[in-house]
Amino acid sequence: MRRKLTIDVALAPSDVHTCLHSNICMVVDVLRASSTIVTLLAKGCQYVYTVATIDEAQSLAQSKGLLLGGERNGLTVKGFDFGNSPFELEGFKPNGRNAVLTTTNGTKAVETVAAAPAVLIGSFLNARACCQKALELASKHSTDIGIICAGEKGRFVLDDAYCAGFLVETLQQSATNDNTEIRLSDAARAAQKLHESYPDILSAFQESSSGQCLREINCTEDLASCSKVNTSEVVPILIERSPCIFIDQYRKINTERRSN
Repeated sequence: MRRKLTIDVALAPSDVHTCLHSNICMVVDVLRASSTIVTLLAKGCQYVYTVATIDEAQSLAQSKGLLLGGERNGLTVKGFDFGNSPFELEGFKPNGRNAVLTTTNGTKAVETVAAAPAVLIGSFLNARACCQKALELASKHSTDIGIICAGEKGRFVLDDAYCAGFLVETLQQSATNDNTEIRLSDAARAAQKLHESYPDILSAFQESSSGQCLREINCTEDLASCSKVNTSEVVPILIERSPCIFIDQYRKINTERRSN
């Protein structure tokens, strides 16, 4: 018997409705928090804390000896070790330290669905691996899947919706191998159509308000860094909610195996 699975998309945090809290949730802030979290874990951080405010980030970094990262309005917070930039992190070495990240939009979006059965971080960098894990967890918990777009200060942005459309397509492709029947909400279908309307990722990024903001602050390298597809097998998964802590799913599995 084929399993039926619904994919829904919250095109902005304000669209997160109650039933999404019972789904496997994939949070997307493709320019740039999602891509930065994936990059930090790929670079060797075991844990990445995400918090909403600068004060929280500074307090955690001081009490736990964490690397301090984040931005406000796209710019690195003064005194922080790094900003919200996967391009900046290309040559960065955590040297065994964990990190805390605070951003204008992405880290707040995580908190809106933190009580879900599982919360993953999705981006172009880890799209295939993230979608495969989401399908696995949805089957395990007998739930549907929700994709949460971080937006811009609570509002819709093109780049997150475009990435959500790509994730919808990737989920559909992956589900064909699992004997799963996919149903799309209207929002998921709209995101998919949006993705199909652009010839490539950079075209969508450059037309989005987020992409335009990055050009204005001379961070155009991040457009290319965030547009790489399936270059990482890292799947950030939420393991604690207060504060929110992400660990790579594969590291989590290996840790659980060693403890059993």
